[in-house]
This record gives sequence, structure tokens and C-alpha cells, in this order.
Amino acid sequence: MNLHYKAVEITSKLTLEEKCKLCVGKNFWQLYGIDSLEIPSIWISDGPHGLRKEVVLGEDIFNSKSEKSVCFPTATAIASTFDENLAFKMGKSIGEECRSKDVAVILGPGCNIKRLPICGRNFEYFSEDPYVSGKIAAAYVKGVQTQGVGTSIKHFIANNQERYRMIVNSIIDERALREIYLSGMEIAIKEGKPWTVMSAYNRVNGDYCSENNVLINEILRNEWGYRGLVMSDWGGVNNFRKSHKSGVDLEMPGYDDDYYKEIKGSVESGELSQEIIDKAVIRIIELVLKYKKGKEIPYTFDLQEQINLAQKICEESSVLLKNEDNILPGNRKQNIAVIGIYARIPRIQGLGSSEVNPIEIDNAYDAFIENGCDVSYAPGYSLNENKYDEKLLQEAINIVKNKDIVYVFVGIPKEQEWEGLDRKNMILPINQENLIKEISKVNKNLVVIIQGGAPIEMQWSDLCKGILLTHLGGSRSGHGTVNLLLGYKNPCGKLCETYPISLNDCPSMKWYQNKNEKYKESIFVGYRYYDTAKIKVKYPFGYGLSYTTFEYSNLIMKHNEDDTVNVKITISNRGKRQGKEIIQVYVSCLNSLLYRANKELKYFKKVDLEQGQSKTIKFNLNRDAFKYYNVETHNWQVEGGYYKVQIASSCEDIQLSKLIYITGDKVKTPDFKHKSPSYYSIDKKEFNVGEEEFISIYGGKLPLIKDNIRPFTINSTIKDVESTFGGKLIASIIRKKAEETIGNDEMLSMMVNENIDDLPFRTFMMITRGKMSRKFVYGFVDFLNGRYVKGIKDMMKELKNLKE
Repeated sequence: MNLHYKAVEITSKLTLEEKCKLCVGKNFWQLYGIDSLEIPSIWISDGPHGLRKEVVLGEDIFNSKSEKSVCFPTATAIASTFDENLAFKMGKSIGEECRSKDVAVILGPGCNIKRLPICGRNFEYFSEDPYVSGKIAAAYVKGVQTQGVGTSIKHFIANNQERYRMIVNSIIDERALREIYLSGMEIAIKEGKPWTVMSAYNRVNGDYCSENNVLINEILRNEWGYRGLVMSDWGGVNNFRKSHKSGVDLEMPGYDDDYYKEIKGSVESGELSQEIIDKAVIRIIELVLKYKKGKEIPYTFDLQEQINLAQKICEESSVLLKNEDNILPGNRKQNIAVIGIYARIPRIQGLGSSEVNPIEIDNAYDAFIENGCDVSYAPGYSLNENKYDEKLLQEAINIVKNKDIVYVFVGIPKEQEWEGLDRKNMILPINQENLIKEISKVNKNLVVIIQGGAPIEMQWSDLCKGILLTHLGGSRSGHGTVNLLLGYKNPCGKLCETYPISLNDCPSMKWYQNKNEKYKESIFVGYRYYDTAKIKVKYPFGYGLSYTTFEYSNLIMKHNEDDTVNVKITISNRGKRQGKEIIQVYVSCLNSLLYRANKELKYFKKVDLEQGQSKTIKFNLNRDAFKYYNVETHNWQVEGGYYKVQIASSCEDIQLSKLIYITGDKVKTPDFKHKSPSYYSIDKKEFNVGEEEFISIYGGKLPLIKDNIRPFTINSTIKDVESTFGGKLIASIIRKKAEETIGNDEMLSMMVNENIDDLPFRTFMMITRGKMSRKFVYGFVDFLNGRYVKGIKDMMKELKNLKE
């Protein structure tokens, strides 16, 4: 029997209470099961760069830790490989580990767009480009699900910052929403077919994503045809009635309480229809049936193979940014200085829900020694970025004198790359920058190795001859890095995001740090902005050097009647060693009536070539390569006219190009030039969009949310209510309770210290993992709204229960 019809049959046998139980998590990681109908309680775990399955020790979940697993390079790294096959293999390996630990769904991949270079979670997202994000995500999803394990594409949609992430209202015009923020998700969902989709915390155009009917029901389900399950992010439901009506099936997490009775009561009272709950339950049961069927798929879990794959991804993703005088590759016969504490205590992953407990961690210093290198080492700087240590600096300077080559390992501190808080700037710690400057004065043969998951400013780049970006490279980044530095492997990664010269060059920073986050830059995100505005960048999107050289030739294009284009090119390795080149194909619409980016990526392919070898690459550009979203017809259209197809080695390095005429659709192209001229003159350095201009492209009144409005709700924050009667006292209790219950959890500790004032009250149930109950939070809200007796009574009752 088809799994869907079997799920329908099982649902028909359930009581209302059993149905409602299934719509909310049993606890933090498990769903309810129905033993009588052989519906097991399945386990969902964090990812996506390795399995993070928590193990509860005894009865106290706050003393829990995650099982050891293989730590793969993060999403920024895998996207920088531009290799769908490698992403598939990574997903498959993670799926195998999920099978070995009986995990039904891994929470990932993260497919949000890198709008802000300082977003604290950027390491967990693929790219600033939706095509790259979608293709790599789809390959990862396919890989995981070949093993009978589900994925959860997240966060749907526009979770582009951590500041105010639980409550921020992302105001995005329809065209940007479609072309930039939904496009990558659409590719990943349609091609990868993930078992589940996770809604984001934030609002989009006034409505929380978990209760946004347009996003979930109209676009995801009806338009894209998605038939899988939609779950909330952990603590991401504002109003469960609205969420269910808008298409969310499963609210996570649960807290071993009787919360499901509230859902049951809403159905009985008519606030929620039985039909909505039945649809949700059918999808949940179908998910469980997929898990059961998946357990029949044979699998193997070879730990060494997984570790080797993690190393390969590190090698294939690392980007050679600079190689003056061919200082790289080095060799093991050189007299080598290795400087920087990250050479021995590497940064391999970001903090937060994606942080795994690695089975092993290697480091570059040990890898140099294992390769028989003559190495002198000094830590160079303190991990306390605010601490200047003259002794450490002087030790490093003394060591590098007269060395043949100096490898300096630097990176973004782990406290700056974590879920929950954005970075404050884009610079390396002062003690690291100062180390580079001082070493360059005594030895010019300097190579800087950067560990980090996001762009940094590099005013010091002229002081070194080589720069190698290794991202957050996972468990085997040490050996992977040294293999590249010594030339055993040839760098072949390219940047999946732009590295601007300065954070001030990023247009979206003009409108950052507001609860109403106006995406005034519209479609001009990442290279689409810098390239169109002709803003000089440090390193462009798609950039990366190699130890060999490549030649592009023989571009042939054929235009078909259906506006598809057949393309053929030849790529040749003209250097003295094997290498891999990433071919990038950009499309530009000439003389458009629309405001458009100068060029957009529409195809990429990684090609492996031996010394002297040539390969002919054939591919097709379908109508999707030429389309735009028409906000007047609310549909995708192709504008007729001339297009330039450009074959490139990077966004700025065009090797070959040809013009082609596309017939297009017989539909009027919208013209906003008179009302919103700034979007048409983006080639000027100052990109200052007026409010009326943004309102014009948005298409009407902006859906702004107001601060400090009564009545207070579970989405109000401490900052909102602290000035009210009793608010300051209750807020201090919440802070104290949160600090007590988080224990030694590093991520949550930082969250409490840095941004607890901006978290909505509903999240305190999650960060205290149920110790601060729903009823306590609702009692607190009642108290703030003047229902003093009821509020105090409910809070005291919950505190008494907790004490007992």
C-alpha cells in the first residue's frame, strides 16, 4: 500500500487525543508514538555538518552531552567546493551515521541566504547566491535520504540574521523574496524532496513564518507541490492555532507535559478544524512510515571512510586567495615556522545547535611533524582576543627570523561565530592582526592561513605573500590544510560569497539592527550588488587560485525555438600538474526595462584535468536562466531581448562570452524607473534608497510591527516590559532562573549574557528545556497585563511544582 494511503488509514483509527499528541513533540528530541498501531516514537537530531544526538545521563537533561560523531566541514566550506557530487557523498555519510544511531531525521541543511556578512550563523549557510545554495542543498538532501533518513531544510524563510531573530520582521519586496530568498529553497525542495521543512523564527512581511499562510500553504504546498511535513523551529511557534491553520504540522520541542490537551480543546471548541489536524497527523504518520521503511535499506558505517571524506572536503573547499612569487606550494625540506595557536587548537566548526562532539580532531602542527617537516612553533597570541601578550609576540618574532617560510594561523574566534548573536565587525582580533604586521617586518616569506566561516577584512593582506582560506574545516582540517600547503593536493575551492574590502561596503548594513528589518537593497545581495555598483571588493564571488593554469576556448551556443540554449566549451589544463577548475556561467540581460543585477550565476561545474588535458563541456540553459519574477502578474516571466552568456573563472574574471536573442513572453515588463530611480542607478557608489522608493517596489504600505504594545504576549521581551509595574522584578527572576538551568552549556551561557533581553518569553521554555514551564510564562504575561492575582497564583504554583 502507498505510504500516504496507509497513513490515512492509520489516522482514521486514532482518537482525537492521540492525534493531538502527535502534533507536538513528546520531549526535546522525540515524537509521540502509538504502540497499539505500531507507530514508534522517532528521534530527531541536530546537524547538519555531522550528527549531534544528545544522550541524557540519568534524569537531568542539563547534564546531557551529545554522542561522538564525525565533524564535517561546515556549509560555507561544502558550498565552496561547487561540487554537487561531494555534497551528495557528505549527506550519504551523515545519513549512514544517523542509521547507526537510529535517528529518523537530521535537522538540516541550512539554506538561508547570506545577506549580512556578520550574521553569526553564516558558517551554517551555503552562499549569498540562491542557485549555489539550492543545488548544493539538493545534493546533500539526496545523499542523506538514500540511507532512509529524513532531512529538514531550514529555515523557511529569510532567517538572515541572529539579532532579534525570534521576533524580527523581515520586510521584503515580492521580487526579492522570490528571486533571492525563496529561489534556493525552491531548487532544494523540488530537486531534493526533503522529508521535512522547518519554519523560521522570524516574521516575513508582518507574519511569523510559522503562521504565514502565504509562505507555507500558498507557495510551499500549493505552488511548489510540497507534500512533506512542516515542523516549527525549536520554540518557534507563536500561536499554535494560527500555525496549524497556516500549514505547520508539528510543533517542537515538547516537554513531557500535557500541552497536547490545549490543541485538543481547540478542536473541541471549533477554533481548529478536525480536517486541519487530520492533514497534519497524516503527514506525521507518513514521516514515521518513511522511517520504518528506511530501516529496511542496507547500510554500512565505515568510520575511517567518513573521516577521509571530511578531509577530502576540506582539501576541495579551501580557497587559495593569494600566491605571490609562487610561495606556495611549500615543501617539507624547508626550515619552517608555524605560528598561531589555531595551528594546534584549530577552529573546526561553529557554536550552537550544529556543534558536534567530534570523534577526533587533528591539527596542522602535528600534520607537519608527521610529514617529516623541520618545524619551530609559537602560539603567537592569546585566545582572549582583548589580551595583548608581549611575551607571546616576541617569542614568535624570534622564531621566524631566518626561516625559509612562515605559516601564520589566524581566524575568527569561536565566540563570534555562533547561533544566537551576530558578529560586531568583520575584523580579526587586534592581537592576531598585530602578529601578522610584526612578523612581516622580520620575514617576508609569510603565508597566512585563515580559519573561519565568514568574510573578514584584510587590510594586512599586502604584508604576506600567500593566503589560504580553510573555512571551518572539520575533524581532519589539519591534514587537509598541510596537504595543500605542501602541494600534495592542489587548491580548487572558490568563494561562495563575496569578501568586501570593508563592512561599510555592504548595502544591507544600512538597514540592520531594527525589529522592522527593511530589505531595501531588494535583489542586490552579495555579488549582485558589488558587481552592478562597480564597488571594488577584496575577493569576488567565485574567486580562487590554483597551482596550475586553465584555458577556456571554443564557445559554441545554439538557441532553440523554446528559448533554451545548448552550450559547448573546451577547458584545458596548461600548467604542469593536475588540477580542478570550476566553470561558472553568468547571464546578463541587456537593455532591460527592469532594474537587474549586472549578471547572475545560472550554471557551474567542477572539471578535473590532468596536466595538458582538455575536456569539452556541454550543458543546457533552460528558460529558468533568463526568467525574472513579475510582480504585476505574480508569475515568472522571460523578458524578450538580447542576453550575454558569460563563461567565467569568477564573477569578475570573464573568459568567454556571446550575445543571444531570447524571444521571451508577450507580457508587459514592470517599470519602476520613475518612482524608484535608485534601483536603476545602482552603478553609483552611494546606494541610498528612499522610503517612498522602497514602498513603491514593495507595492503598498509596509507591514510594520510596533514596540511595547499592550496587551503583552509570550512574544514580548524583557526589554519591552522591564519598565512596567513588577516587570523589573520578574525579569530578574527569569535571568536568574535561566542562568541556573543552563549549567555549563557554552552557547546558552553566551546567549543569556549577550541577548537575553531581546528573546521573547516563549523561548524561555526552550532554553530552560521545560524547567520554566508554559504555565509559568503565561502566568507572567497575565501579571504584566494587570491580571495580578491570576498571574501570581499560576507562577507560584509552577515554582512550587518545580521545587518539589
